[in-house]
Amino acid sequence: MKYRIKIKLKKFYQKKYNWIQQYGYPQDEYYDNRNTIFYQSFDEAPIEIIKFAEEKFEKKYSITMVKQPPSSFIPRHRDKHYKFRSKNKKINYNKVVRYCIFLEDWKPGQYFEYDDKPIAIWSKGDILVLSKDVYHRSVNAGTQFKYTAQITGILK
Repeated sequence: MKYRIKIKLKKFYQKKYNWIQQYGYPQDEYYDNRNTIFYQSFDEAPIEIIKFAEEKFEKKYSITMVKQPPSSFIPRHRDKHYKFRSKNKKINYNKVVRYCIFLEDWKPGQYFEYDDKPIAIWSKGDILVLSKDVYHRSVNAGTQFKYTAQITGILK
């Protein structure tokens, strides 16, 4: 996978963020609260990501970081941008984009799938543009946490 957008990031330290436990969706007979646990941190991120968002996005944007533990699945889904939309009710939703930024280099067992195509062996700072209409999923079958950040908003 070739990444068209990349930002330079320093070493990521997860301990300074407020992580809130969440569960992946949609849930069914295979995916439930036992195997879809992950953590999110809202409206905080490494300074390089904040500066990137301020440079590339209009004033109203949101940043969410995801901490996915080993043995966790985020099932196949399409993003609905609930948090961003709840804060920005008078926007043209067709202009909203989401960037997914990998906060660390890929480690064995970490997997992302976008539009039914596998993505692995990413580098820290690689960015995927996640279209709201395209299905994607995330799996961590490795032995270390997987970290990503998402910037959602309207590009300048």
